[in-house]
Amino acid sequence: MLKRLIDRLWKYHLSISEPPIITLEGLYPLLLLFLLSMVALTYHMIRIQFKEAVDFSLDWNLFLSWIPLLVAFVVDVSVKRFGALPVWVGVWSVVWVLFFPNAPYMITDLVHLSVDMGSDLTYHDMIMLFFYAEVSLFNGLVSLYWMHRSWQKTYTKNIGNALLMVSLPLAGFGIYLGRIRRWNSWDILHNPQELFNAIWQSLTDRTALVLSLEFGLLLGILYLVLWAVLRFRVRPR
Repeated sequence: MLKRLIDRLWKYHLSISEPPIITLEGLYPLLLLFLLSMVALTYHMIRIQFKEAVDFSLDWNLFLSWIPLLVAFVVDVSVKRFGALPVWVGVWSVVWVLFFPNAPYMITDLVHLSVDMGSDLTYHDMIMLFFYAEVSLFNGLVSLYWMHRSWQKTYTKNIGNALLMVSLPLAGFGIYLGRIRRWNSWDILHNPQELFNAIWQSLTDRTALVLSLEFGLLLGILYLVLWAVLRFRVRPR
């Protein structure tokens, strides 16, 4: 009888496990964006084979656009798995805000395009620079979507929407600091005093105001399109 009981129990596999924190479905956007990044780097490698590199800062800026994406991914996964974590989300939100401007910043890298309509490299450079800017912008918009969703789940929908609206012009201001004033996200650690002085002086700069509003509006419109594609549904009555 004992043998029969053992044989019957042997047929069942008993285990206690938590659901996985990270699933393949959750990694899909990262894998897709990584593939697009590799395509952008391939364009640059082809350019190097023809002539010298356009600017290796393109590759660095593309890497920087991944930082807010990975931060937002960690926050989104944490909130999904563990629920509302106000302090955790708040701390990571500050890190995200510091690096988020690096993603749309690559739009301004189109200034590296040298126009020679008689050269085939001009058209290659045009496609390559657009690809870099496109992938980087995708990284930024997806990270913004994840952060917005996390803010709404952690705090309230109104607070989440307010943080979204504030982050858009802040990104434009960050682009101004990077492109015009030539500061970067790392300077908050390396040279914080001078960075804060530059920020204070820029608050009354008309160019800073215009770029903050224009880039904020651009990002807001693009994000609205992304949100509509992902969330908006028309159901028959």
